[in-house]
Amino acid sequence: MSYREKPQLHLYEYKNQTFSQIAIIDDYQEVSFERNLFQAGTFTITINFNIPNSQLFQRGLFVQFGSDPYDFGEIYSINDSITQDGKGGQIRTITGYDIRYIFKRRVIKNMNDGGKWSMTAKGEICMRNLIADQCGVNAETKRQLPIINTIPEPANAIGKEYSVSEEFTNLYEVLKTIATQSEIGWRIKFENGLLTLECYQGENISSHVQFSTDFESLKDGNFQDSSESYSNTIYIGGKGQNDERDIYVAELNLNEDFLIDENGNFITINEDGDKICLENEEPNNLYRYESYDNQSEMTTEAEYEAEALSMLSQYGQTIQMSGNGLAKCPYIYKEQYNVGDWVTIAFSGKKAIVQILSITERWAWNSYDIQFSFGKPQNNLKDQLQLILRKIQVASSKTNAIDSVKWYETGTVIQDKSEVTFNTIGITGSGGTLTFYLDNEGAGSKKYMIYAKNLSGSVVLTTGISGKSNVTISSGNSIANIFIDTEGNILKA
Repeated sequence: MSYREKPQLHLYEYKNQTFSQIAIIDDYQEVSFERNLFQAGTFTITINFNIPNSQLFQRGLFVQFGSDPYDFGEIYSINDSITQDGKGGQIRTITGYDIRYIFKRRVIKNMNDGGKWSMTAKGEICMRNLIADQCGVNAETKRQLPIINTIPEPANAIGKEYSVSEEFTNLYEVLKTIATQSEIGWRIKFENGLLTLECYQGENISSHVQFSTDFESLKDGNFQDSSESYSNTIYIGGKGQNDERDIYVAELNLNEDFLIDENGNFITINEDGDKICLENEEPNNLYRYESYDNQSEMTTEAEYEAEALSMLSQYGQTIQMSGNGLAKCPYIYKEQYNVGDWVTIAFSGKKAIVQILSITERWAWNSYDIQFSFGKPQNNLKDQLQLILRKIQVASSKTNAIDSVKWYETGTVIQDKSEVTFNTIGITGSGGTLTFYLDNEGAGSKKYMIYAKNLSGSVVLTTGISGKSNVTISSGNSIANIFIDTEGNILKA
């Protein structure tokens, strides 16, 4: 990276629903700012307490670092200290987070019929809808935050499929999880006094951007190979409870490790060429590493399989990398590469294509340096592992239950007797009435998982018996559990 001059600090206050600039400061001692792919980055400003401008920094104010619209954050902490140098050693240290951290101010209020805010969609759709409902256009006025948030059409959205089901959990923590699990970057742009939410995916520039001691672009680095968090077998707990719960087991065979050497060849687990799990064999004995994943809102095998691939990918990766780039090197940060991009890192005879998770810039007196955090090496699960997904426990109180989803296009629909064996009911369309068959000839009471998808009107769930309780499913997307008793009442489970 070429040498970068110290940025001017633009100090803002938010008043009367407007960001107003109150100062421009450039007489500080040291400053650092971190950009992070999945979560809010941190910043630190160090200034001599005796400089008049030091008193301008106050908790709750906002700072833009230079003119970059993405280097914008809020001050959360101010620490004043004094060293043995006396007055000359009085230091004020200001710390904070980039502007995404404002979502920490909100919890997720239950919005859907199921008692939780629920949605299954691409990661970007989940994030943007969650923000719209909790602090955007769909939220109460007093809960709204000043962020422009445009929800794209599903076909244009990015990120892996993700299932959200939350109630009174912290909004920021859930957004961070969605971004990480669905593998999308997110950021907020500050421009012309407005905040705009953006979701993005990095570019694969590994063929022409290589951080290596050979290319004079890497100052230092570290590869850590650890099996501490490794798992090759995941048990997924799905819909239902206790004995009436779907339990899937997903097993993989990791044929090669994800690192490659300088010649482009895969590096095996150890010097003898041993692998964690023998090819085409199930994990067993000492080679079996198990973990559990609780996903009670999942309803379809496709969701279980996607979750299994995601979790095994994370648990299977045992390599961690970090490094510091040279301040002056052939690549210019923010011009030739950025957070989220896939680059090549190589040293000590090892080479891998990795994603940049965070970059921290630091300016001090006449000095500049840059620090990287890299994610797991690039991998293709379908090419590098064999996934075995099978159901080992079925959620059902009936002997011949069917665990796939029975879909109904709503209107006036009456369930056929043969359809009571389904455990999961999917409803879509413009609303209406769904009348359940009362299975008095069978086991009597029945539990269902109701999965509403893109409803444009409400649906009444009923057994059609006068005077009995019904349940109404509102328009939109939601997941709910219902219970039908032997008398024909439908109740929320």
